[in-house]
Amino acid sequence: MDRIKDYLNWNIVIWFMLFVGVFIFFGCVSVDESEVEKILADADATDKMSDPSTTTEDPTQIDEPVGLETLTFTIDATNREEWTYFSFDTGDVVEVADAVNSEEWDIGFQRTQVKLNGGISGPGMGSAVMLTDTTFEDVTVAPEDGYRADTEDTLAIVPQSEKGWYIYTGPPTHWILPLEDRVFVIKAADGTFAKVRFVGYYKDNENKQDSGFVTFEYAHQPDGSRKF
Repeated sequence: MDRIKDYLNWNIVIWFMLFVGVFIFFGCVSVDESEVEKILADADATDKMSDPSTTTEDPTQIDEPVGLETLTFTIDATNREEWTYFSFDTGDVVEVADAVNSEEWDIGFQRTQVKLNGGISGPGMGSAVMLTDTTFEDVTVAPEDGYRADTEDTLAIVPQSEKGWYIYTGPPTHWILPLEDRVFVIKAADGTFAKVRFVGYYKDNENKQDSGFVTFEYAHQPDGSRKF
């Protein structure tokens, strides 16, 4: 009888210990799982914050510097008695009745001659500086000084072979050819800046036929700064 009691008592103790152990185990597991769920939730939120595909903010826009538009123009300068006038502001030929007193034009053409609206030629601030051994693209800023206006002695853009914008080949061809490594920075009548490169003197430049049609490329900065 005593053995039976002892046996039952030990069984009760064993089952009680097993019950307590199971309770503690599942209690710990439930706590650990809740902690794990919290960690996973935090990690998921962090991933979403770092994932570019889930962000609501627009990427920063980087403004690339944009240069001025380069334009090409051919002007009929064939008249040996009259000048033809061009405005950088309008980008076209302008009719001028009294050039000496008009600020409507910036640069004038007559055959190989080029004059500016300044000095003895006009009331504006027209003047120029000649840059050699350079390219049109490399001229990105107008020089601060060195500008010359038209005078009684000579035009700012000198109308002589190799002294100004062209070279005269002489016989037998007698061609007028623009100097390719030469760029003129011109101060317009209103004080704004333009860069100019002469590219042709003929209506048909390839075959050098019909002279007096001056073709030039230019970029005009209308905001008054020296940047091209």
